[in-house]
Amino acid sequence: MTKENENIDDTPKTIRATTDGTANKNENNNIRATQNGAALVEDITIKEKVAHPGAPPDGGWGWVVVASSFTISLLVDGVCFSFGIFFDEFREEFGTSKGTTSWIGSVLNGSYLIFGPIFSALVNMYGCRNVALGGAVLASVAFFLSTFSPNIGVLIFTYGFLGGLGFGLMYLPAIVMVGYYFERRRALATGIACCGSGIGAFLFAPFTEYLLHEYGWRGATWIISALLCHSFASAIFFRPLTPAAPEASMLEMGERHEEAVRLIDDDIIDMTDVRRSPKENIPEPKSSLISEKLKSEIYQRLTTMPIEDSSAGQQYTPSDTARLAFSQDFSRYHRFKEGHPGEPTHRPSVPPLQRQDIFYSGSIWHLKEFREKTGAVGSQKNLATSSDKKGFVQSFVSVFDISLLKSPTFLIYGASCFLCMFGFFVPFIYIPTHAIDLGLDSTSAAFLISIIGITNTVGRVAVGFVSDQTWADCLLINNVALICGGVATLFVPYYTYYYLLAIYAAIFGSAIAVFVSLRSIIMVELMGLEKLTTAFGFVIMCQGMSSLLGPPVAGAISDYTGNYNAAFYLAGVSLTLSGLICLPLRRIASWETGKQKLAASRERSKNNRPLEAKKEYELLDVNSFKDTTKVGV
Repeated sequence: MTKENENIDDTPKTIRATTDGTANKNENNNIRATQNGAALVEDITIKEKVAHPGAPPDGGWGWVVVASSFTISLLVDGVCFSFGIFFDEFREEFGTSKGTTSWIGSVLNGSYLIFGPIFSALVNMYGCRNVALGGAVLASVAFFLSTFSPNIGVLIFTYGFLGGLGFGLMYLPAIVMVGYYFERRRALATGIACCGSGIGAFLFAPFTEYLLHEYGWRGATWIISALLCHSFASAIFFRPLTPAAPEASMLEMGERHEEAVRLIDDDIIDMTDVRRSPKENIPEPKSSLISEKLKSEIYQRLTTMPIEDSSAGQQYTPSDTARLAFSQDFSRYHRFKEGHPGEPTHRPSVPPLQRQDIFYSGSIWHLKEFREKTGAVGSQKNLATSSDKKGFVQSFVSVFDISLLKSPTFLIYGASCFLCMFGFFVPFIYIPTHAIDLGLDSTSAAFLISIIGITNTVGRVAVGFVSDQTWADCLLINNVALICGGVATLFVPYYTYYYLLAIYAAIFGSAIAVFVSLRSIIMVELMGLEKLTTAFGFVIMCQGMSSLLGPPVAGAISDYTGNYNAAFYLAGVSLTLSGLICLPLRRIASWETGKQKLAASRERSKNNRPLEAKKEYELLDVNSFKDTTKVGV
């Protein structure tokens, strides 16, 4: 016996497929097919036409998408941030209190945030373009109907609730589409698209003040309704990525290998002979479709493939064996199918919000998952495939991961976001009216919103650049910005000169730019990319609730005190606390990660003990058998 055969003798002599698909010992030393016919390689689906989707262009039509997203951001946030200019007009028209009137703006801002998970489910089902088109129509109609409101309640429903729903249906697809088209240049593309928010505030504030002066609030709202029709035109350009043409060579390889698996299952092949013999001695199958080249491939795979003894508890099916033999040939195809950092996939059939990195606003080249090529970026792991389209309820539920609510890190960051948004819209709503109360004209008061908008734009660009630097501590930058913005808001009642209010507006605009720009980056740092979509859904809901409550509470306090000072005190405290509670967050996240690793290590040790005991028992049993044999001799 040669040395080569001595090494092979340690392999099991037989593997046979039973009728239930498992593999057991058989004295015939054969692999037999299952009764129900051929087994297919589960990793590859060749029955249907396969076309791998093209990689994100990182340019080309993507820049058209960026321009469309920019326009939608400009319109949506321009209208939302300029609501404070309408505030006194609505109060005088309907004779309501500050707290009651503020419900219009708070419902507008809150509803397009709080229903984010529902919008996500709709995007998964119907695509970004269809949802954005529907949102554009709804928003335009809602603002048109609001001009006929006979009382404040109807205005809250039409202007606030319906308008907010329309804005949410537009805004979410606008953000998602940019991430869908860009990976390498995502930070730049997202930054440009989101700049529409600040520029919208910069332009809409004086424009709205002019419309109010010329046409009154009803005429101004009609014109805004007409302007929102432009978002319909922008949404048309949200063209989904189309799959590239199928690669003929890969399809041919798939068909050939599928046929090989069928033949291996249909015919009797002695595995021991294959492993011991040169390729010319491989037993001929009944069919002549396996060519000499394919026999060579089978020989190369099977002679190097480990096959464990079934006595150790390992079972094989013929399909398992063939899949092991041919899996390497499909590694490139598998990357197209499942998603791979080097060759990212974006199939129209895979819901866009099931990409783990879709809400990540920074450059994904800085992600650990991308650098290590683990397949996390752009993958659709554990999510729907093209043949498993989820319904609305399943899509809605998939956005949530209740286990996050057990994470101290997430709960603290969620509380920070809640506090931040509680005071976020207070300056937008009350600073123009506060300035008018100080004796300033309406044009100068409206320009304070423009200052917030332009500094917000500059701040987003600057933060986007800084966050891409390796030395940047995004969490610390976020905390400092929130604390500075909160402290500045606390002292608004003491800014009695216009230039002081202008400086405050610049500080506040920069602070909120930092918070919005770094939100997804911080979530990935603290909780990991795989939990970004779920965490983002929860956080958006929290922000929606706080946006809904903040301005009315501040308005009610202002009604009670007779001025807006208490409203700014409340907003300042809320923003400051938002930054303060996040100061120890990195230490808490490190402690939680260590705790999880320790628990996982203990669980692995616990699971390995039975296996180790079993191996010791088998070894003892074998030694006893040898001792008995020696005694018999």
